[in-house]
Parts: sequence; structure tokens; C-alpha cells
Amino acid sequence: MSIESVEDSSLFGKPSVDPEGVVGKAAASAHDTVDKAAQRAQSAFDCAHDYIDQAVEAPRNVIRDNPVASVVLALAVGFLWGRLGASRD
Repeated sequence: MSIESVEDSSLFGKPSVDPEGVVGKAAASAHDTVDKAAQRAQSAFDCAHDYIDQAVEAPRNVIRDNPVASVVLALAVGFLWGRLGASRD
């Protein structure tokens, strides 16, 4: 077999993939499946992000609404924590 005949063969020439054939339909189906999975993942990420934002804002709102009680509670917790740590020594 000569070099010219190898270059002219269908194996090394332009690929003969029919976009409307089985391979094209399978590729389109796989692409649609990946797109749907990406949309669902983005939706789940957005829901989780919103939930985390709400969880972070809740303590901030309580502290803003009750600043004196928050400081007293923080001092009491610190005092108790210090006493528990001192009693172990």
C-alpha cells in the first residue's frame, strides 16, 4: 500500500459522521442530559446559598434587636467557660 492510498482511504480522510444519524442523536441526548444536570445543580446551589445567608443573618438580627442582653449573655458564657477551664487545672 502506498502513501497516497493511505491518505485517500476513508479512515484518514474527512470523518463521515452524520449529525442526524445515531451518533448525532446520542450526542444531542447526552448534551441535553448534561444541560439538565447543570441546571439542577445550579438550582440546588442557589437554594443552599439562600439558606446559608438566612442562617448567618438570624443571629445578627437577634444581636441588633437586643444588644444589651447579647452582651450580658456573652459575658456570662465567658465567665462560665473560664470557671470550667480554671477548675480543671
